[in-house]
Amino acid sequence: MDNAMGASLTTITEKLTHALPTLPRKLAVAARYALDNPERIALESMRASAQACGVSGPTLLRLARHMGFAGYDEFRKDFQHIVIEQSFAPRVQALRSGFRNAPQGNLARDLAEAASRNIAETAAQLDPAAITAFVSSTARGGRTFVIGAGSMYWLAGLMEATGRIALSDLVSLAGGNVSATERILTIRPRDTLLALGVAPYAVQTVDAMHYARRAGADVFAITDRPSSPLALFAKAVFVTPTDSPHYYPSTIAVQLVVETLLAACVAASGDSTRQRLKQIDEIRRASGSYMD
Repeated sequence: MDNAMGASLTTITEKLTHALPTLPRKLAVAARYALDNPERIALESMRASAQACGVSGPTLLRLARHMGFAGYDEFRKDFQHIVIEQSFAPRVQALRSGFRNAPQGNLARDLAEAASRNIAETAAQLDPAAITAFVSSTARGGRTFVIGAGSMYWLAGLMEATGRIALSDLVSLAGGNVSATERILTIRPRDTLLALGVAPYAVQTVDAMHYARRAGADVFAITDRPSSPLALFAKAVFVTPTDSPHYYPSTIAVQLVVETLLAACVAASGDSTRQRLKQIDEIRRASGSYMD
């Protein structure tokens, strides 16, 4: 593999994901670990990573060579590149360099263009079957959990606040220092979990998805790429690009999918949902808390 320019993490993880079904057992264990823990691959020694995933150092070396690299250091450099790219400092510097001498209107224009591209790409690749699967899962009579950490926490909260209108059994999860897995501790096979996460991925979100899957619940993910570690545990994945000249990944496409899923649930609902919407309108009018 020619690494003169350095492949991005997206490229190496896509290759690992594609190769995974055909890898020998020990190489598959190592590949799954790399997909789940890209930061550790980037920052730790081969020996430490091998111990963490329960294989030998030579197994990681064989995986690197199987993927076309001359050695493990070259394999690890691809992960190091993306960790550097995902840090905020280079993005802030790029933002300052690109717009230091440009009109402020250019910044707003470029942000809007990037957001429009993300929305258009997300809308074009939304899978109707995946939307139907989510709606059907939430209609099984179980509960619906929504989790997100970091920048995704407020979007999970938005979905909870507005989603209770569409989903009567949507569970409101307490915040604080409690881990995502603890918040969904009672999840069961008839329940549904929707996880939100974009790079850099929150370990607690991936751990909670793994727990929910082992519990037999239907697990769905909204994430930024097919090779995301969230995709490994999801029944269906909604991919939302986050490209932007902003110093932080754009979340506008994630919100589009959130609104789409809730709208689909309402569209497929019966009289009980319509009655609930009517009751909410009446309560708000009577309370005087809102103005038209």
